Amino acid sequence: MNTRRMPAWLRKNTSFRLGLLVVVVSLVAGVALFAKAQILTTLSPGDTITVNFAAQYQLRPFLTQAKVSGVPVGKVTSVDRTDEGTAEVGLKVDSGVLQKLGTAPTAAIRPTTLLGGNYYVDLIPGGEPGPSDDEIPLERTKLPVELEKIAATLQPDARDGARAATRNLDATLENGGTDALRALVASAPGALEPAGGALTGLQGTRPDTDLPTIVTNLEKTGRVLTRNQGQLDSVVADLQTFSGVLARRSGDVSAALDTLPDSLRTANVGLDRLDGSLAKLRETAGPARPIVQQLDRTLAVTDPVLVEARPVVADLRSTLVDLRPTVDGLVPASQQLTEVSDDLRGPVLDRVNGPIMDTVLSPYRGTGVYEGNGADFPFYEAVGYVSSNLANTAQYTDRNGATAAFHPGVGPGSVSGLPFSLEQMFQALAQQQAGGTPR
Repeated sequence: MNTRRMPAWLRKNTSFRLGLLVVVVSLVAGVALFAKAQILTTLSPGDTITVNFAAQYQLRPFLTQAKVSGVPVGKVTSVDRTDEGTAEVGLKVDSGVLQKLGTAPTAAIRPTTLLGGNYYVDLIPGGEPGPSDDEIPLERTKLPVELEKIAATLQPDARDGARAATRNLDATLENGGTDALRALVASAPGALEPAGGALTGLQGTRPDTDLPTIVTNLEKTGRVLTRNQGQLDSVVADLQTFSGVLARRSGDVSAALDTLPDSLRTANVGLDRLDGSLAKLRETAGPARPIVQQLDRTLAVTDPVLVEARPVVADLRSTLVDLRPTVDGLVPASQQLTEVSDDLRGPVLDRVNGPIMDTVLSPYRGTGVYEGNGADFPFYEAVGYVSSNLANTAQYTDRNGATAAFHPGVGPGSVSGLPFSLEQMFQALAQQQAGGTPR
């Protein structure tokens, strides 16, 4: 468009607009450059997390970085002071970072240099594998400890010692130390190649998986060691005590090591013999298994019986104590009884087991003038009947004691002096009546 053909007032208005546009664009560009970090952080994708610190400690929104193992992963987006005097810091981190921090991460404010000045938020993974919460509490955060604070806590003698150590280091470098360092640097390239081979060997046969697996396992080991606070310290303290005991008993340990070869040989012989015993036990275990199963049921039934028998057993203790003198007295009696039993062996027991037992166990049959008497039951029963009848006859008692009763009677065999008795005559008549031949 040709501005020369325009009127003067229109050309003047267009120049003003162009100048205003340039100024506005410059202001927008300046503001954009000034708020570049805030704009980039706001527009970039990621996740947010809140960290509670005991103090703000020079954290600046959209300038202070958040790092994991020294790698930047986000920035601080806000720093707010709470009513308790603590600082609530908002972070925006890259996508996927919260998944790698674990379930209980920690955070610390660390200086970028040894002398401080600039700081960053260090996120430290912790807990079990898995996504982290949206907030890290105050008890899992730390503030930095700067060099000037450490120096302020040192005693004057310690500070003087540090100055003297610095002066001595300078003197050492002046008196040949510098040449030694140069020689070390000169010989370092020759050692780097073997060191590179060693580092390559540390990667394992599968570099993509072996070293990450080792790191993961070390992380799990560290998590287990720090899970119970103070447990590792107690283990180290106990190890120190154990080492002290070994140091004090070093002579005994040395003597034990001297006798160890003979002990190992003896143990070898014992293990060989035990091998045979175990083989026999293996053969016996199969048949014994049903018995053991039955024994389990038996013990289950016996258990209540034992519970009820426990008071009886407790009462038997005093009885056994009282019986101890009696048992002691029975020892000589048992010895004499042994002598008597030895005397009874041989002819005495043979006579008892022979004719005496035959007579007692056989029925009684009369002989001679008593032939025909007796009964079909054994002789010992007849003796029992006689004893019981004698007991019945002794039932009459007076003030002098028991009196045997006498009962006279008459029977077919009471008349004597005849060639035969009336009983024999009646038996002959009975046989003749039956058609038999009298005897």
